Amino acid sequence: MITTTFKARLSTALLFMICGIVAFPMFWALSTSLRIEAEAVTFPPNLLPRTWTLEHYLAVFRNDTFPLELVNSLFYSTAATLLAILVSLPAAYAASRFDSPDRDRLMMLILATAMIPGVAILIPLYLLLDHSGLLNSRLAVIVISAAYFAPQSVWFMKNFIDTVPRELDEAAMIDGASTWTILHKVIFPLIRPGLAAIFVLGFIITWNDYIIVAVFYPDTLGRTLQVALVNQVFDSIGISWTYLMSFAIVSSIPVVLLFLLAQKWFVAGLTAGSVKG
Repeated sequence: MITTTFKARLSTALLFMICGIVAFPMFWALSTSLRIEAEAVTFPPNLLPRTWTLEHYLAVFRNDTFPLELVNSLFYSTAATLLAILVSLPAAYAASRFDSPDRDRLMMLILATAMIPGVAILIPLYLLLDHSGLLNSRLAVIVISAAYFAPQSVWFMKNFIDTVPRELDEAAMIDGASTWTILHKVIFPLIRPGLAAIFVLGFIITWNDYIIVAVFYPDTLGRTLQVALVNQVFDSIGISWTYLMSFAIVSSIPVVLLFLLAQKWFVAGLTAGSVKG
């Protein structure tokens, strides 16, 4: 008979094994970024560098286009996520508060739009933007990125709004508050942890996106860190694995910092959306 202690130890061992599998690629990327180039391609490889160096990180920061790519990534991710939240908030409130026989079907339709592969609509979108003169437009990139995340945002936000008692809405209506006032003065302050969680998720999704910027803003002035990272692979002079890993780690730092700074609200938001009442 399996004892409780054995189950606990087995669960702990499995947890450590899963964490090791997830963490090893990150460890290997960090280890590679700290090697000299000749050591990065030797076989068999060593787990730790024999010669430690930070020259590849310095090369990343000395890259003339890096500041612009960093600003573009921050701008697109922040603007697209905020736009998605701004559009999703009234939609989620309507789905949560207004009873309709077709509400569930509409919510499923919204969710279904998120299941359409992005590559399936790249050509129609490209032709539309081309004919409209909106290629190489930052506004187009922001709107398209927000549209990709908005369906998920509506679903997440509806769950958060469901946790707010309807009696608060009714009390505000008795005091003469309009629907927009209720949404702004009552609902919004109570679901701020949930909004923080949605913002972090949307920021990460938009930050890691490559295809939207690469296709709809091919000009180098609008290039993001992710596009620059992929371009390293297709460099005509070959791949520098040490520089590539250094670039990948540096480009992930803003996302990691955002998560660490918003961790309290992120966890609180996910917890609030999991319990109703």
